Amino acid sequence: MQFVDSAWLAAHLVDGSAIAVDTRTPQEYAQGHIAGAVSAYPYGAHAFSTPEGDAHFRAYVVEYMTNLGITGNETLVFYAMKNETNDARGLWTADFAGYAKVALLAGGLQRWLAEGHPISQEDNNARQPIAFTPHWNDTTFATADDAAAAGDNPTIVLLDVRSEGEHTGSAQGRYAGVNPRLGRIPGSVWIEWTELSNADGTYKSPDEIRRLLAAKGVTPDQEVITYCQGGGRAAHSYAALKSAGFDDVRHYVGSFGDYSRRTDLPIERDPDAD
Repeated sequence: MQFVDSAWLAAHLVDGSAIAVDTRTPQEYAQGHIAGAVSAYPYGAHAFSTPEGDAHFRAYVVEYMTNLGITGNETLVFYAMKNETNDARGLWTADFAGYAKVALLAGGLQRWLAEGHPISQEDNNARQPIAFTPHWNDTTFATADDAAAAGDNPTIVLLDVRSEGEHTGSAQGRYAGVNPRLGRIPGSVWIEWTELSNADGTYKSPDEIRRLLAAKGVTPDQEVITYCQGGGRAAHSYAALKSAGFDDVRHYVGSFGDYSRRTDLPIERDPDAD
């Protein structure tokens, strides 16, 4: 997992060896973005754990990467306002597609501005699409069945990074009116994704991340599967763990929005959750 700073990105945008990928909404992009950045919001498809859902999601990933206009020589630098869910989701998408030259902009657009770099309100800098051939990195990808099996496997940690209400199964939790079932995947370890960030929206240091996770019994020698509701917060945690030296991390991109619909798979819910 690589972070690049604003000075690095500015220099490599000039020489054409980097592509800035703005992962915010098109409306946010229009209000001001890094000059030359491509608008590429990374939530165009949900990943459902069915053959049809998997095929649809992979087709979306290929389309997403194609529209970035990559020749293969550029480093893709994903950014949002801070280091949050969108930029991490974009980075994970490229990881999954097998594109190795990827990075996050440290501190996001907020730090870019604070360090005196300009922004632009020019129209979307859509690049000429270049057909992208994926080299699927399935070691970064998990399905509902993978997540369900992990609960019985002591060598795999299933990391739930949602809010406490979502984890316990409280009807007051976020997405309570969306999912057909509430609760968590059995065997999950809980840490809210925001715990891995500093107050300014940057990632905590590798040492701090390892210390927080060690307190939960999670160490870099273990395989970890991250999940949330729809693959945003879990992508942030995927990137955080990668930055902290966790090599074997998979992102359950369908997350609980997918799992809760699989009525053949078990869930846990706190007895006093209402």
